[in-house]
Amino acid sequence: MLARTLRILQLLELLLAAALAWWLLQAWQWPALAAITVGLCAPLVLHAWIIALDFGLASWAGGAVPPPLRLGVVQALRTYLSELRDSIRVFQWVQPWMAARPLPGEIHADQSRSKTEPLPVVLVHGYFCNRQIWRPLARWLSARGHPILGMDLEPLFCSIDEHVPLLDEAVRSALERTGAPGVALVCHSMGGLVARAYLRRHPDAPVNRVITLGTPHHGTVHARFGKGVNVRQMRPDSDWLRELADSESAADNARFTVVFSHHDNIVAPPQIQQLPGARNIGLGGIGHVSLALDERVWRIVSDALER
Repeated sequence: MLARTLRILQLLELLLAAALAWWLLQAWQWPALAAITVGLCAPLVLHAWIIALDFGLASWAGGAVPPPLRLGVVQALRTYLSELRDSIRVFQWVQPWMAARPLPGEIHADQSRSKTEPLPVVLVHGYFCNRQIWRPLARWLSARGHPILGMDLEPLFCSIDEHVPLLDEAVRSALERTGAPGVALVCHSMGGLVARAYLRRHPDAPVNRVITLGTPHHGTVHARFGKGVNVRQMRPDSDWLRELADSESAADNARFTVVFSHHDNIVAPPQIQQLPGARNIGLGGIGHVSLALDERVWRIVSDALER
């Protein structure tokens, strides 16, 4: 569903680009090459403007950044450009056009079933994404011996609780296909909330470790502008988030490693996105989508899986 939606959005972008180029040709008598170039660049400019707006809103909502992680102008520009590059790659190519492909190292039903070490990893993506966002990290983890199982959270805009059976099925499938005694969950953004909702419903699930990347554990101001039941649940101090937190204890969160960026452009304010009892790690100079694609984060994930 997401891949089809993104393809439709791309088609609309191309139609708008063609309309702009035609307008420049007819109304302003621009040279054809210049008009076509501006038309084709318009979607990219729009994407860049949206990312800049996200960073601006996050900066307005965010708290104090620790001095060692504060960014200069050059570092801030590098962070912005990296997030822009990663966002375009994920939403314009990987997710819409590679949705049917298996992830690197993904386990299948016809594989031999034997006890596997290291732990199999179930990858849980976030809002308005599909499992293809994990392709680079899946390749990284697979090279280190971890069997991989990806999943797609659909419908796109339903309650977070409605994704719990999908995650339960993925965990059971990973255990059945590998013969392993337990699994690890690596989650990006809303995926971390799906994992928490899953463990609330299945507290004895054989999940050894949970690693969340850029998860709005206490909500995000950006959720005031999104669509869907799940977005409303991710608003700061939502009833759903309060009820989830009330159902947990610090001991329950001991299996969690929470990775967040002080410069997250979507989850804001980022400084509050920590869980009591968890291993909380704050980074700097990484945007929201980039948290799933940055090798600094991958090394933290590998370390957490080995702990």
